[in-house]
Amino acid sequence: MNKFSAGLLLGAALILAGMLLTYAGYDALFLAAGGIAALATTIIRRWQRGDEPEKDERTDKIRAFSLAYSWFVSILAILVIFSAATMGMISIDAITALSAIVFIMSGSAIAFLVFLDRRGDVGRI
Repeated sequence: MNKFSAGLLLGAALILAGMLLTYAGYDALFLAAGGIAALATTIIRRWQRGDEPEKDERTDKIRAFSLAYSWFVSILAILVIFSAATMGMISIDAITALSAIVFIMSGSAIAFLVFLDRRGDVGRI
């Protein structure tokens, strides 16, 4: 199964699960929204790439470096949040801190992927 089919299947499954759980009385419309986002992302990627291969050595290198840079940014953010909370500069609960870290990790990974992909190669930033 290729990535296109897997993306379509994932999107359809999330939409179906969200609708069924919502019909059963649960607040699960976010699953359907995630399924729509997965379908849209899959279709847009397929449309943008066309017949090009999905990955090669350059894209593997870009993905590896962008995730490494994202990991470094996330560790620095964790250090800043921990230090600020320990010194009493901020008062933050665990859920808020974890939410901030998750958003920083995913946002910086996407930002580095886009930046390095537009740049075309991995070098010094």
